[in-house]
Amino acid sequence: MEIQVRRKPNVHDQENVYGPKDVGVSVPLKLGLNVRGALGELNSNTTFASKPANTIIKGSIPCETENKIRRSGRSYKHVQSKVDTGLSIRPVQPSSRPPLRREESTGSLAARAVVSRAALKDAQNKSTELKERVNVFVQAKKVTQVKKKLPTLKENAKEVKSLLNPIRGPTESLCNLKLGDDVSTKAKEVEPIPKLPIEIEDIDAGDIDKVNLLSYYIKDIYRYLTKLETKYAIKKDYLADQAAITGRMRATLIDWLVEVQHQFHLTLETFQLTVGIIDRYLQKVTNLPKSRLQLVGVTALFIASKYEEVYTPTIHDYIFITDNAYTVTDLRKCEIDMLSKLDYSLAKPIPISFLRRFVKAAHGTSTNHHLAKYMVDLCLVDYSMAHYKPSELAAAALCLSLHLLSDEPLTEVWTPTIKYYSEYTLEHLEPIIRKIANIVVGVQKSKFQAVYNKYCNVKLGSVATLSKLKGEAILKLAEQA
Repeated sequence: MEIQVRRKPNVHDQENVYGPKDVGVSVPLKLGLNVRGALGELNSNTTFASKPANTIIKGSIPCETENKIRRSGRSYKHVQSKVDTGLSIRPVQPSSRPPLRREESTGSLAARAVVSRAALKDAQNKSTELKERVNVFVQAKKVTQVKKKLPTLKENAKEVKSLLNPIRGPTESLCNLKLGDDVSTKAKEVEPIPKLPIEIEDIDAGDIDKVNLLSYYIKDIYRYLTKLETKYAIKKDYLADQAAITGRMRATLIDWLVEVQHQFHLTLETFQLTVGIIDRYLQKVTNLPKSRLQLVGVTALFIASKYEEVYTPTIHDYIFITDNAYTVTDLRKCEIDMLSKLDYSLAKPIPISFLRRFVKAAHGTSTNHHLAKYMVDLCLVDYSMAHYKPSELAAAALCLSLHLLSDEPLTEVWTPTIKYYSEYTLEHLEPIIRKIANIVVGVQKSKFQAVYNKYCNVKLGSVATLSKLKGEAILKLAEQA
C-alpha cells in the first residue's frame, strides 16, 4: 500500500516559484525596456554619472552595444521629466497692485480666526452640557423602572416557599407511576430502614472507602432483589401444564447448556440467567413442541450472553453448536417471541448474587464458595428444585458447605449474622439442605454429568472430588430427604 505524503516546496525559492532555479547565473538585460524607478520611467540604456557604463553592464551585454554607449557619451536628452513647470517659456509679469504690509494682510484675518474659535468652543460646551443632562435623565428613568419591576422581600419569600413545597412534599415511586397520575396528591410509602441489632456484625463497615462495593446502599439493593424473587417466582411442577415437555427433557437441555457455557467460556451469571429465562418462558408458553425445545434453550443463552457478557459469541456460533438444526432467522424469531412473552424483563435475581453476600457474612473460604456453587448448579439441572427461590438455594447450599467442611453441627454453623442477612431460619432451610445432599450423593449415578465434570477442574478447586461429599454427614442428610 502506497502512502502519499504531502511535501513542502523548497525554502530557497519560495518567493519565486515559477522563476529560474539557478541562483548564481547572471541574467542578461534586454535593452529598450522601460524600468520603473523612483524618479519615473527610465530607459534601460541609461547610464549613470556615478559609475561608468562599462562597469555597470560589463559582461551582461554584447560588445557592439558597449561601443555604442561609449560613443554616445553622457547624454541625458532621453530623460524626460514627468512634471512640466513651464518656467522656461512663460516670463514673470509684475503685478500692478502694490505689495501689502504684514499688518494689513494678516491682522484682520487673525482677528476673525480668534472670534470664530471662541464661538466654536461655546457651541461645543453647550452641546456637551445638553448631552450630559439628557443622559442623567435617561438613567434616572431606567432606575425608577427597575425599582418598580423588582419584587419585594416578601414576594421573594413566597416564591421560594412555593418552590420548596413540592420538594419537601410527598413524592411517588417511579415503579408505581402511571400516565395521568397526579404525583402531588399521592403519598409515598416510605419503608423504615431497619436498625442493625447489637449482636449482629456490620459486614459492610469496612467497605466505606471501596466505591465498587456500594456499602452505602447495598442493603437496599438486596432488599429489592428479594422483592423481585417473589415477582418472578416459578410454580412448583410448572411443566404439568405442558403437553410434550417433561422434567427430564428440561434436565437434558440444561445439562447440554452447561457444556456450551464451558466451551464458550461464558460466566456463571450467564448460565444461571439462562436457566431462569427458560423456566419463565416454559411457564408461560404451555404448548411448546419437542422440536423447538433446543431452540428455546440456545436462544435463552443468546439473550443472557448479551445481557451479561462483555464479548458475546456471534449468532452463527449458536447455530453451529446446534449442528445447524436451526437457521439464523429461526433464532431471531424465537428471540423476539421470548422477549415479548417475558415483557422484556430480564432482571430476575440469580443464586450467585445472593451466594456472594452470604459467604461474606459467614466469613467463608474460597472452598466454601466453590462447593456451594457446585451444589447450586446441580440444583439448577434438577427439575424438582426449580420452584425454589434463588436466595433459598444459595443459603441452603452455603449452610451445607459450611457444615461439611467444618464438621460442626448445622445449629452452630448458621450464626445469627448469616440468619440476619439471609432472612432465613435454619428450620426453613433444613428440608432444602436434605434435598441438596441427596442430589450430591446420587450425582455419580446420574445421567447428567456436565456439572460434575465442570467442577472437577482445578480452577474451581476440584470440589466435586472432595472426600467430604462421600462422608457420613452428607449420607445421613440424604437419607432424611
